[in-house]
Amino acid sequence: MSVVLLAISIGSYFYFTQKNSSQNSNELIIGIAAGYAPWVSINPQGEYEGFDIDFTRALAERMGKKLVLKDLGCMTSLFTALEQGKVDGIVWGMSITKDRLKKFAMVNYQGELVTSYPLMFWKTIPVGITSIVDMNGKTVCIEPTSSQESVLRKYDRISQLPTEKVDDALLNIQYGKADAALVEPAIAQKFKNKFPEIQILDVRLDDADQVAGVGVVIQKDNSGMINQIAQAVAALKATGVIAQFEQKWNMVP
Repeated sequence: MSVVLLAISIGSYFYFTQKNSSQNSNELIIGIAAGYAPWVSINPQGEYEGFDIDFTRALAERMGKKLVLKDLGCMTSLFTALEQGKVDGIVWGMSITKDRLKKFAMVNYQGELVTSYPLMFWKTIPVGITSIVDMNGKTVCIEPTSSQESVLRKYDRISQLPTEKVDDALLNIQYGKADAALVEPAIAQKFKNKFPEIQILDVRLDDADQVAGVGVVIQKDNSGMINQIAQAVAALKATGVIAQFEQKWNMVP
């Protein structure tokens, strides 16, 4: 499909804008990035799909707003856009961590407390590797600015290979450019279902690194937006809408 046809196809569902997110209270402008299934991806028809796409549609409808999606490519660009007021929030399978809560407000919409992260290997876990400490001297793929990067930063003898896309991390461990990849649990499960060759070692998290589910990221000083989103999310949970999306996208064990 050509770039033009792709744009037309996507435009049939959403439209994109460069205006500041505060300029139109009738719009809910949400930052996303494709290539992060099951949260956000683009199907063969050139349309966005995934748990977060269904969620943001339902969220905007509940808030009585027109949904505007901005695909910003990667996590770094998403946070930059939020800080500059170009989006109202970020919906991208974003883990709720204590470090993020120091800078932003986050409204939980999926998941509970996470006490470990999966370390993915291709085909076998090397002999002698039973914990993250045993990865000293080895290379681990990590997504820049992710909560997994914050965890790995504590182990200065482990080499980090930044990869903006989890698909790239998988290729790196497949072809020996890295030894493993530290990822978010739902992502690891998605790849494990698709590639039985993947082996997983759970990395236990310190209390400070544990994750309180997944949340919409909002600027702390945007109290009106925080309250609106929190109320809408509470209603979507109470009516079972989010549970339906979890079943649809295999987000539950």
